[in-house]
Amino acid sequence: MKAACFFMALLLALSGCGNGDNGVDDNTEALAYIGMAVGNYWEFDVDVGVAMPLFGEVEVVSIDKEYKDGVEAFKVEIRENYLLIATRWYQVTSQGLFLLGEEVQEQSALVERTFADPIEVIPYPEMGQSWITTSEMEEGGSETHRFDNAGTAPRTVPAGTFDEACHLVHTRTDKDSDSHQYNEYFVAENWLIEFDYPEDDTWKLH
Repeated sequence: MKAACFFMALLLALSGCGNGDNGVDDNTEALAYIGMAVGNYWEFDVDVGVAMPLFGEVEVVSIDKEYKDGVEAFKVEIRENYLLIATRWYQVTSQGLFLLGEEVQEQSALVERTFADPIEVIPYPEMGQSWITTSEMEEGGSETHRFDNAGTAPRTVPAGTFDEACHLVHTRTDKDSDSHQYNEYFVAENWLIEFDYPEDDTWKLH
């Protein structure tokens, strides 16, 4: 199911901190472009290499004003077969979407990552060919996230065919220098219609 994007609410209510015409960084257009609003909810088929796909959910559950000082962080929960497997905190500015940190279930452990420098995930207003962020983590070590734009083309998922899906190749180099690569498909106003999480599982918008 596609998200119910509350554009009127965005236009009336949402803005952030920064350097707009009145000393305020107006993030309204970036929010609408990404498709980010509290209450937005997406359902996915999750291909894990078995006959029947699993059921996936991604939901923007709240704005967390305490996650990082002076930042309105969008709290996003990711579930697989109704089990919470990841919680991520994002910031939206007039420059795009940034990942502030995450709590993810990796095998039997809950792993926390809090980035000193937010990870640039979706630039706005122009995507560019590639972008990279290296950030120290409060928990120790650092990570590098590189995004390469592999071009825009139609993409079909169970929810339908999207004419302009931007294929992003996301390479994460973790604190142990291990490299992880994910395919992600971004569509304006819909965020990700398809993505890998983890590397061997593919989530497709239903």
